[in-house]
Amino acid sequence: MRTLTNVDVLILDDFCTISVDLRGQEDLTKIVIERDGRLPTIICSQSTAAYWVKVFPSRIGAESLVSRLNNGRRLKIGDFDMRKHLAKQAAAAQDSD
Repeated sequence: MRTLTNVDVLILDDFCTISVDLRGQEDLTKIVIERDGRLPTIICSQSTAAYWVKVFPSRIGAESLVSRLNNGRRLKIGDFDMRKHLAKQAAAAQDSD
């Protein structure tokens, strides 16, 4: 956990796409608290912060975590799904062979 706390830039991709147990939530919260205001953390997710609060085991802990993450900037890039796009390209390439 110390490595994640001190890495220059922490990137969490596909955030909250799998379930997190209470221990995982506590560990994540500790990491975010230690990094807060000190080192950048980038979170990529297809869901909203409101959803994160609903799915984490401890609602109070989730609200605390989200409030720290909300000190940052949000960048909404739309609903384009690169995986679907690449799958269609691959299927089209196979069909043309």
